[in-house]
Amino acid sequence: MCERIDLGKEIAPVLSSRELVRELEKKVAGRKVILDFKNVEFISHSFAHELLMYKLRNQNIELVNMNPSVAKMLEVVEQHLKGKKEHLEVKIIRESILSIIG
Repeated sequence: MCERIDLGKEIAPVLSSRELVRELEKKVAGRKVILDFKNVEFISHSFAHELLMYKLRNQNIELVNMNPSVAKMLEVVEQHLKGKKEHLEVKIIRESILSIIG
């Protein structure tokens, strides 16, 4: 049977440290688990990185119900781990202050 863990209720709505993943890893201990993000508002880069590293070691973990910002953080970290760093184009516009106000 698969256990479901509501991370937002059982840990916190803001998940911001690697240590939280390590504590979760001890609690799960290799069992098949669904990590439910429905009550999670935000995850930090470090939490996402540690969680994805743990997921690589334990394929019995499923991640569900992520809001767009949580999903995006996991996607960015996953791309970084895979070495697919995308370069963003930054467009700098220089205008005279007089052309802006005048």
